[in-house]
Amino acid sequence: MEPSRPRSETEHERLTGEAVAANPYRGTPPWQRGSGWRRGLAGIGAVLLTAASIAAMVWLAFRETGAAADADGEVLSERCTVTEAEDAGPRVDPFEPGAPTDRLIATVQTNYGDIAVLLWGDVAPCGVEAFAHLAQSGFYSAHECDRLTTRAVDPTAILRCGSPGADPESDAQSDAQSDAQSGATFGPGWRFQAETAMAGNDVADVLALVTDERGRAGSAFALIRGAAVPTAGVSVIGGIVDGYEVLDAIAALTETVESDGAPPVPVEIWGVQVTELADLPTGPDTIGQTPTEAAGTTPTDATTTAGETPSETAS
Repeated sequence: MEPSRPRSETEHERLTGEAVAANPYRGTPPWQRGSGWRRGLAGIGAVLLTAASIAAMVWLAFRETGAAADADGEVLSERCTVTEAEDAGPRVDPFEPGAPTDRLIATVQTNYGDIAVLLWGDVAPCGVEAFAHLAQSGFYSAHECDRLTTRAVDPTAILRCGSPGADPESDAQSDAQSDAQSGATFGPGWRFQAETAMAGNDVADVLALVTDERGRAGSAFALIRGAAVPTAGVSVIGGIVDGYEVLDAIAALTETVESDGAPPVPVEIWGVQVTELADLPTGPDTIGQTPTEAAGTTPTDATTTAGETPSETAS
């Protein structure tokens, strides 16, 4: 190794007495030099440029979201996010979101018998309001259910209805409310954002609205027999309280235990009646009965025979 050569004194060292190693800038450090206002402006400009970039990104993100919302159709109501939809078949005016009754009874009338459902207005207010509105407007009257799924284990039967105008034969294997061949959708002419309060919870024997990949529902609904855990694609709005045997009889229409498609025999919805609990007669097994039948009396039981006194009638 060669020995290091002696270093000659620089002009800066001679004038300042500082070693160059202690001051690598060979003079006044940058933070001690003049023109500080230029550097300040440059820093402010950099901050403003960064802020503008972030703002532009946020604007683009919300612009894309807004464009997607515009593609869904005109917003008809902010609450429940009711939007217009291009549906084939019959249409009905959209519902006006409000505050539904906590509990309602919906009687689904089929050609195999009635199925009574207790609607949970406090759990799914938008869904219950929409379903009750469609029922009371007669939208569900006289149409065929388009899909029946049966299994050996729970849920043993899922009957999908609520899409008037859809052909069960061509629609059974399609997405919710969509015809596979024509691309048409069947519904009331609008969609709304359905609730997901029951998603992931164990339920049994329920009525659920059929939703699309974005969680929006129209008119399609499913009657589910047996225990299940709701996932994406359904929004539970009520529980079946009577008519279990009707669903069992419909499930027995299939030739095999495991099946999925259009019902082998037409299953028709004649209508859906919605009643408040206060309007129902009291007593066991009174759904669908008149108040007189529920009380176990007939008109002749409550009156005396002509020519008899009440005491004679009692004897």
